[in-house]
Amino acid sequence: MFLQIFYYLPAILGVLFIAVGAYHGCKFRGMTRRCKVAAVGTLLGFEEKKMKSGTLYYPVVRFQTQDGKTYQARYAFGDAEWDYTAGDELDLRYNPADPQEIYLDHVQSVWQQYASPFFIIIGGLIFIAAYYFIL
Repeated sequence: MFLQIFYYLPAILGVLFIAVGAYHGCKFRGMTRRCKVAAVGTLLGFEEKKMKSGTLYYPVVRFQTQDGKTYQARYAFGDAEWDYTAGDELDLRYNPADPQEIYLDHVQSVWQQYASPFFIIIGGLIFIAAYYFIL
């Protein structure tokens, strides 16, 4: 009975990879769709988040909306390193319904660009392999 868990483990792992890829892709695409209004902001610094695999840095930006209000927002996606320093002017887009939600117009690393499709493809391959070769 206990060994039957190992029988289904590749299929479960494949579904997990697909779910992670779909979640990241939906989160990123939704944010880029909602953040429509262009602005220029000043990088105030970075918020650090310590992880087991290292430290992620989240840019904190101050910018003005079209109606003249000033906001300070943290970018939702962190990275291990950025090509920016405090005081740099950054092009961004913000959500007019929620100006705290911003999208930075920047060059993403290859990993960030292809993370969602990578997880979905690998998960699909694991799932197919589990179905055809193991089951």
